[in-house]
Amino acid sequence: MVSEPQVVLAIFVLSFVLILSELVHRTIAAWFGSTVLLFYGHATGVFDTHSETLEHTMLGWIEFEVIGLLLGMMVFASILELCGFFEFIAVKATRMSGGDPWRLLVLLGTFTTLISLVIDNVTAIIIIAPVTLKICNKLEINPIPLLMAEAILSDTGGVASMVGDPPNVMIAAEAHSMGLEQFGFNGFLFRLGILTLIAWIATLSYFRWYYRDWRSQVPPDVGSLLEDEWEYVTDRNLMNTTLAILGLTVVAFSGKEFLHLEIEIHAIALAGAGLALIAARPVEEELREGFINDVVDKVEWQALIFFAGLFILVGAVGDVGYLEKMANWIFDNFGDDEVMLAVAIIWVSAICSALIDNIPFTAAMIPVIVSITEASNGELSTAPLFWALAMGAGFGGNATPIGSSANVMAVAISERGPRPITTIEWARAGLPVMVITCVVATVFMVLFHGVLYS
Repeated sequence: MVSEPQVVLAIFVLSFVLILSELVHRTIAAWFGSTVLLFYGHATGVFDTHSETLEHTMLGWIEFEVIGLLLGMMVFASILELCGFFEFIAVKATRMSGGDPWRLLVLLGTFTTLISLVIDNVTAIIIIAPVTLKICNKLEINPIPLLMAEAILSDTGGVASMVGDPPNVMIAAEAHSMGLEQFGFNGFLFRLGILTLIAWIATLSYFRWYYRDWRSQVPPDVGSLLEDEWEYVTDRNLMNTTLAILGLTVVAFSGKEFLHLEIEIHAIALAGAGLALIAARPVEEELREGFINDVVDKVEWQALIFFAGLFILVGAVGDVGYLEKMANWIFDNFGDDEVMLAVAIIWVSAICSALIDNIPFTAAMIPVIVSITEASNGELSTAPLFWALAMGAGFGGNATPIGSSANVMAVAISERGPRPITTIEWARAGLPVMVITCVVATVFMVLFHGVLYS
């Protein structure tokens, strides 16, 4: 006879199958599963509501800190996109490259990585990839290496940022709730920055070898390299003001840890976004058509709703005890050596993130790690395992086109042009990058476990 917890697990698995199969949009799939769980919970009482309503309990499973942080940074990205900042950078990079494909790849890849340190990499790809496609069409060069470099380098670089990669946002939120203060904005940069830089250089080195034939090609008409980049900026004052407020917001992220400010990181992001909207001072603003409506339209609401549904799915499975069982199994088999357990999490996370999107995997893995440390009765520390998860989920997402949401977006945007990215092409470039970067991560974990990662 099928038990009630087994039905909950079946709903969870069905939802993930729908998410990964892309038969329906993943946001719809996540909310379908959440809705079924709501009805099933009311019908059976399978969930522990702690004397609260089921709806209140399910809302408690949602990490609103993650959603608030992403929303704030998406508003910044929306304003910068409206004033033409990202097109300005892309055209500037093209002019600086002088028509050299490899130099263009390095410049655009570096910019995407840097912007991914303060804006989540999914949003960064949504903004920069269409511009890249236009540039490649004008220069008559193959856009695939550039699009893949932007996605993979943003994934790789995002490992060092608390706010740039959704898995890191989720890890930081859980760590903060547990009182682990080292998982702040500065903590990620300090503990994963050098590691990520080495992995990033190794990724570029592999790309230089793999795309050796492509980088030797010269555009047929270098002399017609686009117009002046400033022509793409629609509002220079808005761009400068927004960049200044974004810079202050990032400084506040860092200052929160140094000064021990009693304000949450998502509140800083939302406050900064609010100031940017106020400072925009649109000349003409209407209720139904105007600046704020344009900003709202460009926010990735479907991604935020997907996160909410995902948290509910994972919370339900955890509530009925399956995550605890998985944690006990992992501890029983790998818990004898804390270093090797962390290394195992790096590679398991990388492989799983290559097969499924690293966002749902991270959402499922975080409570497992918490349960592993609880099962050890104080013998294991949570922090090294969280750092290992950040490394594995970030680097592992590079292996396949479905490994991260940034990859999915890059492939979708490539399909607008004449040369879409295929799964085989992605695997040839991305899988070796995953292996190389995970080897680097393994070396760092072995060398610095108990020093940086403790």
